[in-house]
Amino acid sequence: MNEISYAQSSLVEEDRPSTTTERAIAEVWAEVLNLDEVGRHDNFFDLGGHSVLATQAVARLCVALDRQLPERALFDWPTVATLASALPGYPVAEQIAPIRRR
Repeated sequence: MNEISYAQSSLVEEDRPSTTTERAIAEVWAEVLNLDEVGRHDNFFDLGGHSVLATQAVARLCVALDRQLPERALFDWPTVATLASALPGYPVAEQIAPIRRR
């Protein structure tokens, strides 16, 4: 994942992702949507997202945030800020043990 530098961002201070979680979400969205930056109040679908990209974003967010998110997470929480605030309600992703060969 390419980390976005908000030091030279065109976003005003209030629109910049303000927490580690918001920054991680914004980075995933920027990558999936092929954008330079994403603000905390930007709506995934207003930025050009659609159902296929939402599925890709949720899969990447599950890995990046170590959470089990439902596929419809972006439909329920379409902004960086709302999704970040909803994360505590989702379970931590379970670690799957590798299968050992005999």
